[in-house]
Amino acid sequence: MNVAARPTDTRNAETLIERARSLVPALRQRSAQTQGLRKLPDETVADYKRLELLRCLQPAMFGGYGSDYRVFSKMVRALAHGCGSSAWVACVHGEHSWVIGNFSKEAQQSVWDKNPFAVASASVAPNGTVEPVSGGYRLNGRWGFASGCDHAQWILLGAMSKAGGKPDPVMCLLPMSDVEVIDDWHVIGLAGTGSKSIAVKDVFVPETHVVRMHDLKRGTAPGAAVHPNNPMFRAPRNMLAVFSLSSVVVGLAERAVAELVDHTRERRSRGLRVADFESQQLMVAEAAAQAETAALVGEQTIERNLRLLEERTELTPEHVAWARRNSSYSAQLALSAVKLILEAAGGTALYLNNPLQEIFRDATAGASHLSLTWHRSAAFYGQSRLGLPVDFDAL
Repeated sequence: MNVAARPTDTRNAETLIERARSLVPALRQRSAQTQGLRKLPDETVADYKRLELLRCLQPAMFGGYGSDYRVFSKMVRALAHGCGSSAWVACVHGEHSWVIGNFSKEAQQSVWDKNPFAVASASVAPNGTVEPVSGGYRLNGRWGFASGCDHAQWILLGAMSKAGGKPDPVMCLLPMSDVEVIDDWHVIGLAGTGSKSIAVKDVFVPETHVVRMHDLKRGTAPGAAVHPNNPMFRAPRNMLAVFSLSSVVVGLAERAVAELVDHTRERRSRGLRVADFESQQLMVAEAAAQAETAALVGEQTIERNLRLLEERTELTPEHVAWARRNSSYSAQLALSAVKLILEAAGGTALYLNNPLQEIFRDATAGASHLSLTWHRSAAFYGQSRLGLPVDFDAL
């Protein structure tokens, strides 16, 4: 078998994981400010840029690390140990640099030639409409949940095209200056992500800045030819993208276990040492096992999927369905760990200044994302395993 060489980067992308860990104290210190602002503080945005964390998946052609999810997932998990909202925005902006790399070379140049640090927000559900015009499309619509839009220079928006006579979902890339941001993000979890709504009216999008979802879901988008030596750009989108957001939830679960252990070792209740209670010991053991298993499921799936890409294995919908099942299971297992930790913490976890409150709210919000809900994600794998037809477009 002809095994393709993994892309190399002389800067060693794995250093990004250590850089992310170095930010954890600052992110924790800013967490209340992040929630109050309902977006990232400027200091956090500056730290991300200074440490180049958001360039992990950016194509090397434009100064990025051109790395993969082996590094990216661990980097995001590390950031979640500091602040869930900050990790969520980092994973969104970082992942979208990979998505932009799937567009035409002209589109990528328009994003990064003048600003190699440019990042994109997104709302990928095809809630908009595009109509063909000379040289491109006319875009209209309204979208929700555009995480990190306050700090983005570009945005990816899903829309439905009927140019071929039948509905064809596409993704459009346009500058933030072309959209209206609607400040409606008032929520109990991931409050600092600034996941506001977006409106667009009669905006022209060049043909080079539009990609069919059909191609993104199959790994056949234009970027595969632009970056032929990077297997990431041959990947069906949901074979890897689903591990962006799940990594945040897993990182939050890891932090929840650590927070409870640190709090419980010397905690006393009614004169008794809480760590001596067998019930407490069992809950800590179970929650830790869930969090560790959630991380292992993600790491194993990412590793296998990247190996398949590097070996140029012919990919099937079942490969993607397996990835979707595992990312959802990982996130739900991590959420279960967080809930158990909150129960183990007892009444002290009711206080809003307890970090477990923020972790619980953020993990609950993250795991509720449509791509991570179990009953939506797992069914695809069940259908495939039982011999029922599943195609890439459904995934």
